[in-house]
Amino acid sequence: MAATNVRTKAVTWDPAALPGPVRVGRGRLAVTAAVQAVGRDLLVTVTGGQAHAGATAVVAPAAGRRQGFGRLAVVPPHKEGPLAEAGAVRVARAAGCTCVCVAGIHQDAATPQEIKAIVANALGAVDRLADALARVPADQRYCRASVPKPSTP
Repeated sequence: MAATNVRTKAVTWDPAALPGPVRVGRGRLAVTAAVQAVGRDLLVTVTGGQAHAGATAVVAPAAGRRQGFGRLAVVPPHKEGPLAEAGAVRVARAAGCTCVCVAGIHQDAATPQEIKAIVANALGAVDRLADALARVPADQRYCRASVPKPSTP
């Protein structure tokens, strides 16, 4: 008997259940974290000032492991790597699915005090986003569902 390719329906997060962008801080210190569904997974952007893609992290939660599995890519000489990684870890843990986080924040001639405040605002925005995602009801999030992955023909 020949094997049959069975396609499963595409699953994704309910767009109405996803939180809107979270903005923390004002003026030069303002940072925005936003999320969108990519099938069962989530894409988070953390931006401020002149937005760009300075670093990208991807984290997939793993049962029984504290941090899951992940990778980080930073475009030299950008310094957003720790923000991208923290964002991906926090959202993946809260939502229970794979998360890609792209971080890019640039302010011309930022002082050390401004940089410290911007980083704190970025982490605060990601935490608020992760908290909101953790509160999404199970029937509106599909990444925890035991749904078979689609087979490739």
